[in-house]
Amino acid sequence: MDEWTNPFYLIYNLRMENLSMLAQKVLSMLEKDQTKWAEWTQLKDLYPVSESDAVKGFVDIIKQAKKDQDKVIVAGDYDCDGIMATTIMVRGLRKFGIECGFYIPNRIREGYGLNVDTVRLAHQRGYKIIVTVDNGVKASKALSLAKELGMKVIVTDHHTIEEDVNCELLVHPTVMEEQFHTLCGAGVAYECIRALRTDTEYELELACVASIGDVMQVTNQTRAIIQNGLKVLNREKENHLFAFASDRILNETSVGFQIVPKLNAVGRLSNLGNVNNVVRYFLSEDIKEITSMQAQINHINDLRKKMSEQMCKDALKKCHTSQPILFVNDASFHEGIIGLVAGSLSSSYQKPVIVMTNNEQGFKASMRAPDGFDCMEFLKDFSGFQEIGGHKQAAGFSIDLQDLDEFVKYIRQKIQVYSWQAKPLDTLLVNEEDISIASIESLDVMRPFGPGFVCPLFELNDVQIKSVFDIQNGKHRKFTLQSGLQCMNFNQSDLDRDKSVISIAGFIGNVQINQYRGKKQATFIIEKIKYK
Repeated sequence: MDEWTNPFYLIYNLRMENLSMLAQKVLSMLEKDQTKWAEWTQLKDLYPVSESDAVKGFVDIIKQAKKDQDKVIVAGDYDCDGIMATTIMVRGLRKFGIECGFYIPNRIREGYGLNVDTVRLAHQRGYKIIVTVDNGVKASKALSLAKELGMKVIVTDHHTIEEDVNCELLVHPTVMEEQFHTLCGAGVAYECIRALRTDTEYELELACVASIGDVMQVTNQTRAIIQNGLKVLNREKENHLFAFASDRILNETSVGFQIVPKLNAVGRLSNLGNVNNVVRYFLSEDIKEITSMQAQINHINDLRKKMSEQMCKDALKKCHTSQPILFVNDASFHEGIIGLVAGSLSSSYQKPVIVMTNNEQGFKASMRAPDGFDCMEFLKDFSGFQEIGGHKQAAGFSIDLQDLDEFVKYIRQKIQVYSWQAKPLDTLLVNEEDISIASIESLDVMRPFGPGFVCPLFELNDVQIKSVFDIQNGKHRKFTLQSGLQCMNFNQSDLDRDKSVISIAGFIGNVQINQYRGKKQATFIIEKIKYK
């Protein structure tokens, strides 16, 4: 068996006795109907190119643009999905024969999405057509201006449509066939260039990474994109992507933790790097340029990690963790990282968290909350927002400088009457004997896991701890059980650090295989410690 197919998408006879006990338990929990197991345990082929009017319309407009020699500019977004979508669309259009430029706005100076300044500049430079990727459905002012200037706009996006989209053509999962409804922005872009017949395996890999990075539902075409993209990525070891990974064989988890954050870092720290250069990186075929830009992206990500860690420490000093909602305001905090800090604190304390920073224009804030809390519902009655967007577990917003006191008063009062309950962890009880290198590898037959097919957390009870070893002065802790199974508690909380080991009743977490100097080891990654 080739290296890239092992351990991915192993071919099993789908009888229960041919799966490990761990895989049997997981598959039985996620899919009760055994007749549907093949749907989750086989490598899916990509669905045929969309026959929707939207995708056909895209092809028609681009063909006419080529005939008329119209210049096209691709307007992208600064996260992983937006970067990949921009790269995919630019490569596909250029290969088709279109003169094509691109632009992604500065997160801090310009904010999200197509804006009027970009439209004006594109018009001045002779662009006739704008193609948005991973944005556009909320760019009403920019779309109206483009129409006034006589420019055509093709909006390709996957975000929720809340208003009429004033454009020449809308390409969106909701106007495509059902199998495309779970696509991310790069997934939509990929389907567009598939329709132009300018796609290659490289665009498939980019769409795969974007789908993982945007945490899309792992069903239908998105599942096929991730499976086939990982297959190619592990076979080809594509340099633009694989250089950011530490594992030799990648799955959706390692891509999400090793590659995606590095790409997102440049967009977050837009005062330190230009996210458009990341698109140039993925477009480049010059080895020296690629190597140089890899170093720059890694450097910015290292800075991001250091800044995040320091901001988390500073935030903890400024908030009272006994409060039902944690609120921190610090003008020194970097706007691009406050969401990471809020997420970290919310995960550690299982409470809603708001982290805020400010400049001369006003306050920018990010909110994160545990499953069971609804951020948008909690915030909806405050009338002073300049901008707000988000969903149940995350929100971003801005307020005027003079409204801070009123906002703090609002959240303190609202949390006293707001009723919510943390959603219980969905766990699968397992024994230590269930966890081995072979049993963990057997889970690969069901990959990718994610929204729509979430691998449960595993629960170990009555653990017998043989030894404890602290790493980096207690930042991490390794437990070795009597069975020999190693259990890692990364970034442990103060509570876990101070609690007695003899009070531990069990662990809840994930399983993975670690490899060091060519030797594999099954490891239990602790998400929560249960105490007696």
